[in-house]
Amino acid sequence: MSDAAAPDSLNICFSLADQSFAQTKSVGIYNLSLGLLSALAQHASMARLIALTNEESERALPKSVHALRHDSASGGRIGRILWDQSGVYAAARKTGCDWLILPKGFASFVRKPPVKLATYVHDTMIDYYRENHPEAVSGMENAYFHRSFRASLRHSDIIFTNTDFSASEIRRAAERFGTEPPHVITAGIGFERPRQLFAKRDRIVVLASPHPHKLTAKAVDWLARWDDGGDWPVDWIGSLPDSVPPPARDNWHFHSRLPEAVYRETVNSARMLVFFSEHEGFGMPPVEAAIAGVCPVHSSIPATNEVMGGTGLRFDNDDYESFANAMNEAKQVSADRLQTWAEELLERHNWTKVADRVVRGMLGR
Repeated sequence: MSDAAAPDSLNICFSLADQSFAQTKSVGIYNLSLGLLSALAQHASMARLIALTNEESERALPKSVHALRHDSASGGRIGRILWDQSGVYAAARKTGCDWLILPKGFASFVRKPPVKLATYVHDTMIDYYRENHPEAVSGMENAYFHRSFRASLRHSDIIFTNTDFSASEIRRAAERFGTEPPHVITAGIGFERPRQLFAKRDRIVVLASPHPHKLTAKAVDWLARWDDGGDWPVDWIGSLPDSVPPPARDNWHFHSRLPEAVYRETVNSARMLVFFSEHEGFGMPPVEAAIAGVCPVHSSIPATNEVMGGTGLRFDNDDYESFANAMNEAKQVSADRLQTWAEELLERHNWTKVADRVVRGMLGR
């Protein structure tokens, strides 16, 4: 039997056992999971918060959170599948908590949850890829995550997400699948001031990816056209698609992946960050750049425009001139303007506000 919680308090089990910085495909989701857990741990309505962890994620927990180790959940593909489909539910039931939060957003399609289920669904990317880039994901992986996504729509008592755009896409997907529209709340994502500020240098950071929605081939083409003089160094972070060889340019440097501390220093000491994408649920890097005093230049797409509001500089993915104009303007952005953007974004994307929305949503169910 679970300890009875007061009507205005919560007993929550939070799953982190299948996440680690070393293995994750999305550093953003990993950091969001830790940020949300930390914010909930400080909330006045939290009667009990238990984290299901592995060796790495346990070290990142606030001291107030009780941890239960399940290292097998991060021990390879088979271990993660068994955890996703059965292990996490069994572990949650044993805690006696009333709620289970799955911050990666994918529920079991084999079992029904034994407690109330809250998922944080970051985007509908698996659905987007099936419609727009079906060749980019292996058939087995696509089928697995698609079934897990649909299970989240069916079995979640509540779905949290990051933007109103994502919320509308989740409801649209449920309608297309013939599933009763889930209860979706835009909880958002919180950000904090950088722990360390770096002196800015005349450098540009561009985020690259082999995934087609990141438009890296276009980024290489357009940067080469704009950077014809090569007066500022350009750091590319991330892997290029196999079809895009690294251009031989003296001022371009390529890093497939950087340790977190090195990544932060590389980005936060630059003058601008360039972020290409055709689809996002949120788009965290432009926000992180702006609050560190780096001018973000980003694709004009619904989610990222919603997140950024009037901050940063956007460009049209179908218009090179809009990109060139944004890049030229970014080189001239004043420190005062960057500081104003940072304060606006920190006020809008605040972990305390995120935790309040999550708690209110769960208490209302």
